[in-house]
Amino acid sequence: MTHAPSLSEDRPDTPPETEPDSGTDRARPSRNQLYKTLWRWHFYAGLLVTPLLVLLAVTGGIYLFKPAYEDWVYKDLRTVHATESAKPVALAEQVDAVRKAKPEATIQSVTPPSDRVHSTMVTLAADGGGPWAPTVSVYVNPYDGKVLGSVDNGKTFMHTVRELHGNLLSGTVGDRLMELTASWAAILTFTGLYLWWRARPRRGRTGRRGLRRWHATVGAAVSVFLLLLIATGLPWTGIWGEQLQKVITATKQGTPSAEDYKVSSKVPTTADDLTSNPDTSVPWAAEKVQVPASKTGGGHEGHEGHTGHMDSHGGGDAAPGMLSIERAVAIAHHERVPGTFTVTLPQGPKGVYTISGKSEADPAKQRTLFLDQYSGKVLASYGWPQYGLLSKLVEEGIALHQGERFGLPNLLVALGTCLAVIGMAVSGVVMWWRRRPTGKGLGAPRRAQDARATRGVALIMLVLGVAMPLAGVSMLLILTLDRLVIRRVAPLRRFFG
Repeated sequence: MTHAPSLSEDRPDTPPETEPDSGTDRARPSRNQLYKTLWRWHFYAGLLVTPLLVLLAVTGGIYLFKPAYEDWVYKDLRTVHATESAKPVALAEQVDAVRKAKPEATIQSVTPPSDRVHSTMVTLAADGGGPWAPTVSVYVNPYDGKVLGSVDNGKTFMHTVRELHGNLLSGTVGDRLMELTASWAAILTFTGLYLWWRARPRRGRTGRRGLRRWHATVGAAVSVFLLLLIATGLPWTGIWGEQLQKVITATKQGTPSAEDYKVSSKVPTTADDLTSNPDTSVPWAAEKVQVPASKTGGGHEGHEGHTGHMDSHGGGDAAPGMLSIERAVAIAHHERVPGTFTVTLPQGPKGVYTISGKSEADPAKQRTLFLDQYSGKVLASYGWPQYGLLSKLVEEGIALHQGERFGLPNLLVALGTCLAVIGMAVSGVVMWWRRRPTGKGLGAPRRAQDARATRGVALIMLVLGVAMPLAGVSMLLILTLDRLVIRRVAPLRRFFG
């Protein structure tokens, strides 16, 4: 992302302004060839990903304000005014009010308020699915049990922003493109740092030279933060994120297996299957935790399909002996699940209550409990002490990525980095436009003639390609196209340089 794109206004065949202070005359041409080679990669990397990189920066910068924006937009639904003497009605009655208002819907989870000024949020499951399925959040006044209104989470502004940021509103194909963009952004950052170090602009330059100096200096200044944003965003991607999960599982750096606990039957599913709503999901590190099953003795067999139904307090068709949601919440408080937590209701007679307490500001406070829906027994409990090192790093990274780990300073640094990316992209295009050759192609830096420099860069790119598979595959495609087509067709060779 740094220096995107590297469209310096210097002529493509111009060596760096500042030669190395040391080294033999024989070494200097090789180092200049290395500079040219990395400049050429930097140029085309910027040309390739700049539009999507700007989109990532814009949507990422907007999404940083999701909590504040939604608290403002949905203030009438999320907050309530109650007298000092007002007492909340039973959660089961609040759930029953939602069931009466939305009789055709399946209740997925309940998020009770953590203070006296917020409403209860009841999440309705969506038909279908997908990574961000359009669940509906219904808000209930906890002091009179009246439904305040609902929000279709699949139609909110921030949902659209997140979809654009994650997959371009196009599912798997968009996810791969965004992962490719993030991977090449890392390559832009590393090559940009080298170019800045080898040809540091002198102070006092104005005009075109001043723009180049600004472009390089800002890129170097934000490079660490930019690499941090890239690294903390990749775990959400399809290929890189899936491979990371495999590494965490293979090295036992995730969470302990449910087999470590005495459960009654075979584990049916994993925790990330319980809900598709990002606001009520389990922590990232607990997504692949296997969900245990409730014991179903005493005639509970055969009562499939009671997802979201409560006991007599809720007025629903409950499996005999099912624990009330009030009791599940009481157990969560007894187990010291911190802050605002979500209770995902049992799925069928063998399902369990899943209680997920997330704290984006402090991942160490996260906690996930699985309760037997009949006895209330804690079948499994996962928290920060049970997370492996890699899972802890990912959770800390997510909090940093979303600008929440260190409060306002974290948000401002993340926002500043997004704005810097946009500024560098614009300045790169302006520099290229000013110096582009008329009718002579793109004006890319010339190819290096030194085989040693070419081999050195190839080795660097190989390492980066292994670390970021999609970037590696795209490199092979680019090199193959260059060798088999571009170099053999004279007009293409002149155009691409």
